[in-house]
Amino acid sequence: MKEITIVGAGLSGTLLAINLLMQNCREEVHIRLVDRHSSDSLGPAYSTNEDYLLNVPAEIMGAFSDRPDHFLNWALDRNIPAEKGAYLPRRLYREYVHDVFQKAFLSKKDNISFEHLQGEAADLRIIDGRPVLYLDDGTQIRSDKVVLALGNSLPRNPDLKSRTFIDEKRYIRNPWDQGVPGGLSPDDTVFFIGTGQTTVDIAVGLFKKKHRGKMISISRKGFFPLMQKKVEPYPSFYDELKDLKDISSVLHIVRKHIRIAEEKGLDPRSVIDSLRPHTKNIWMNLLPEEKRRFLRHVFRYWEIIRSRIPPASMEILNKLRSSGQLEVLTGRITDIIPSEHKMEINYRERGSKEVKSVAADVVINCIGPCQDYEQIDHPFIRSLINSRLIHCDPAHLGINALPEGPVITEHGTPSDILYTIGLPLKGIVWESLAAPEIKAEAEVLAKILVSGSG
Repeated sequence: MKEITIVGAGLSGTLLAINLLMQNCREEVHIRLVDRHSSDSLGPAYSTNEDYLLNVPAEIMGAFSDRPDHFLNWALDRNIPAEKGAYLPRRLYREYVHDVFQKAFLSKKDNISFEHLQGEAADLRIIDGRPVLYLDDGTQIRSDKVVLALGNSLPRNPDLKSRTFIDEKRYIRNPWDQGVPGGLSPDDTVFFIGTGQTTVDIAVGLFKKKHRGKMISISRKGFFPLMQKKVEPYPSFYDELKDLKDISSVLHIVRKHIRIAEEKGLDPRSVIDSLRPHTKNIWMNLLPEEKRRFLRHVFRYWEIIRSRIPPASMEILNKLRSSGQLEVLTGRITDIIPSEHKMEINYRERGSKEVKSVAADVVINCIGPCQDYEQIDHPFIRSLINSRLIHCDPAHLGINALPEGPVITEHGTPSDILYTIGLPLKGIVWESLAAPEIKAEAEVLAKILVSGSG
């Protein structure tokens, strides 16, 4: 029997389990899906009860690469109002993925078995050439292959002189906590660190709950993501990029085509969209130091254009800003000081040396998950790093691995027992967060894991 253990039952882990259940295997295969959450969860992004929307249209969110409209058709079959271009609730997508899983489980071959184990992974060791996973309750799981489908880690705490704010209940490090925004008082002044998608989600959630309090957000540039918009396609110019190894040359050509698009009356989004099928190859071709340059100087501008928000969310965001309920600051936080009833946030505006101050009832960290595995303070990840079972990719955006999932060992060779999928592959393939990329990864990795079995 071949035993495969998946650590993490978020979207990437669940899609991988679905694909494993659908395999044709000659030998017996036992699949374990281990997660600290219950089996009806799907990770923080999809397990909230708030009406957060998907950031991608329904017709490309299907669980299978050859059926991108599978999710849309699933919704229509259930008389859920939907059409092409619709941005449906994430909780609905969670129901869809679990329904797909149940169908895969019920139709699996007799020689494939499955179990879901609820528990927190604490350690992983290689004993007699086989990985042994230890849960925090002492459970030991011996396998032939282990897949790290770890998903998002908590954001880093702001690197400030004063650290007392970290232990305050009024400081929320985990923006995906089930108590946000539902646990906030209607008149609370809420301060967001960051102006990305997470800030948008929570601000929109507060608006829907008729929150009355002031909202303030801060980031270095003060930019929110662009709105999703149907645009006229722009012709591919990948041939001009495919051999480039430095980010300056790539940006020069991309900017050139943005100018061409604008001269033709086309939306610049169409230029970025034309790169989507080739982003992985462009990223993998860059030298390591060029990837780091991109992250330092270009990343935020890329995210604004690439990671867009639904039109309905943008409409609410504009209402909040035009009414003055949401204020956007451009600059950098210098300190966060808890007082008896408030949190005092000191900041310096961009281009100024003057330190200003605002007060808030709650501070929410929305700077995005920490992706440098050497800096993540989760005990399981620390144990993997300390035992040298994993190490960071050159850009420090995840785990060093092959694009197909095998983890690169400390000796520089691909492992045949330890694999990863989803967000930990971002530093290797760049696009490894959205469902369209994760489902393709799951299909490939499932075949690798059972190779030799069918």
